[in-house]
Amino acid sequence: MKTKFLLLITLVTLILGGCSQKKDSEDGSKPLKHFPLSEGDFIINVAESKLVWTGKQLSTKEHYGTLNILDGNFKVDKNGFINGKVKIDMKTINTTDLKGEWKNKLDGHLKSPDFFDVNNHPIAYLTFQSDEKKMSKEKLEFDGQLTIKGLTHPISFSSNIKDLGGKLTANTNITFDRSLYNVKYGSGKFFENLGDNLIYDDISVDVVIIASK
Repeated sequence: MKTKFLLLITLVTLILGGCSQKKDSEDGSKPLKHFPLSEGDFIINVAESKLVWTGKQLSTKEHYGTLNILDGNFKVDKNGFINGKVKIDMKTINTTDLKGEWKNKLDGHLKSPDFFDVNNHPIAYLTFQSDEKKMSKEKLEFDGQLTIKGLTHPISFSSNIKDLGGKLTANTNITFDRSLYNVKYGSGKFFENLGDNLIYDDISVDVVIIASK
């Protein structure tokens, strides 16, 4: 009889404990740290970090190049969630698949009002925060806002993150629709009968971020 009573008490404790953990998890009162990250404020190392963009035409032709981060920072809270901001120097648009005259022409065109109008809009901004509902080992989903040419739209992406003794490295790919930011040149959303001169609206950016306290 005593043994049955102890088993009953143990079962009730497990059930109640499980319900309590589920409630804490659902209402967010006790968020769990998704994977080990150093807590604190981090500054992005602009020399080690890099952005590599790719743009494509209907003709299967593509161009790629780099952009420089002007500065950036983010905060990791005690539960491992992240929020931050990155400033991108649009005047550093640099085509790397071309050389000489053709490279200079394309760089100039991308910086012109036809594309990113860098004289009037020299800085792009990316703000972001991790989505606490979507997390896995060494990977986070982020929601944020991307501002280009003074226009802001929501953007989502995932990132693999590693903590190497307080130095964080993050790798991700961000794809944005340039037409949302009034970048019209060669876009099928603004012009008809472009043929092989049509340039896809989606621009892909491979991102490597290195940051430390």
